[in-house]
Amino acid sequence: MRNWLFHPLVFYPLALLFAVMVVGASLRPQSWPRAPAPVAGQVERGSLIFHGDAFNSPAVDAQQDIFVIRDLWGRAQTLRIAQKAGQPPPTPTEDGARILLTPEQAAMIANRPVTVEVSYNPIPINVASGLAVSLRGANAANWVSQPAPPQPATLRFELHAQPGVNAIGLRALSDSGDQAYGLEITRVRITPHP
Repeated sequence: MRNWLFHPLVFYPLALLFAVMVVGASLRPQSWPRAPAPVAGQVERGSLIFHGDAFNSPAVDAQQDIFVIRDLWGRAQTLRIAQKAGQPPPTPTEDGARILLTPEQAAMIANRPVTVEVSYNPIPINVASGLAVSLRGANAANWVSQPAPPQPATLRFELHAQPGVNAIGLRALSDSGDQAYGLEITRVRITPHP
């Protein structure tokens, strides 16, 4: 006895639908890049905290590579940044990878010195040897750098006040210039000082 599922008018459309779904899933549309856009971090005890969805739409300059790690549904999890091969240390005109701030949250830290804590995981291959951070705004950037140990850690940066703040800049650093080296940023905490 024949099963109705194997009738050509049923089987072939179902097979075609299944093939379209497999091809569509293999394209991973949830991981396609998004246009840079300001994001709102969580406000906790006067600090701005960026993690998860706050890494959804970063901006990047030509000296850096970025990749947003996403879950199956396309929600941002972490931000991977890497210095391109042969790049010198960051200059004041360089932007780095930027987390763009909403105007309301930018006003919370504009014209105030801040402490920036960046939590990261090392990338298993080609881990960066350092990390530089800056406030991006009206004036040239003052990059502050620290060595990054090759294990999960949190680095603490003290940054000077910057007028017209619109982003926080991140830049992976490496002593070797032969290939790209990077870090996986899991959390950024910005605490303004009076």
